[in-house]
Amino acid sequence: MSHSPQGAERQEEQPDLVSIPAMPDRLVAAGVKRVGAPRIRQLVADDPAFPKPVYEHGRTRLWQWSAVLAYFQTRVIRQGERTDLDTKRPPAE
Repeated sequence: MSHSPQGAERQEEQPDLVSIPAMPDRLVAAGVKRVGAPRIRQLVADDPAFPKPVYEHGRTRLWQWSAVLAYFQTRVIRQGERTDLDTKRPPAE
């Protein structure tokens, strides 16, 4: 098997896919605050802005790493804010 430039180009075109268990370490390596796998699973289930998986088979789901990284870099964190209260409803008296 020869090592031609075409083969190298073909490998560079391969998508960089990541699963949920691999995301926390990849986030730290990219300089983003660590987010645990359970929280990532919660974001996948609840946040419509989280990127959709590019591959699903059974329980296996893979995401495009560049889309996941962009999501976490632009995500607004509201530490300590109550999300279970409806702000439009007046307080009960």
